[in-house]
Amino acid sequence: MSESSVEWQQIMPLLQVGNLLESLKYYTQVLGFAVISLWPDEREPKWAHLARGKTRVMLTFDLGTSDRQFIAEKGNGVVLYVVVEDVYAAYRELEEKGAIIVQELAEFGGQPQFSITEPNGYVLAFVGGWNV
Repeated sequence: MSESSVEWQQIMPLLQVGNLLESLKYYTQVLGFAVISLWPDEREPKWAHLARGKTRVMLTFDLGTSDRQFIAEKGNGVVLYVVVEDVYAAYRELEEKGAIIVQELAEFGGQPQFSITEPNGYVLAFVGGWNV
């Protein structure tokens, strides 16, 4: 297998959401993201770029369903892992802010983690101790 000369920098997910303004409120007020940019404008955005530390995510309005199985449902089977320095502190912070916790803090494979969901059904799993 040959090595590639192109270094990948990061993956930045683009998530379709049912209500972009509601999702922006949850991502900023509960999850602590900052809005980097909105398109085409702030009054009726159709796309948003958000950041919290080195973590980036993009949100877009619901593009509609499809008869193709892999995009028929938003959030179905999608789990985004968020690596944090202190998973216990992250849990306390998000619990206090009212995050929708779907998996309580527990150890899996020797690593502490927990999972939350957001208004569109996407799951964010928080894990500590991974070297990235």
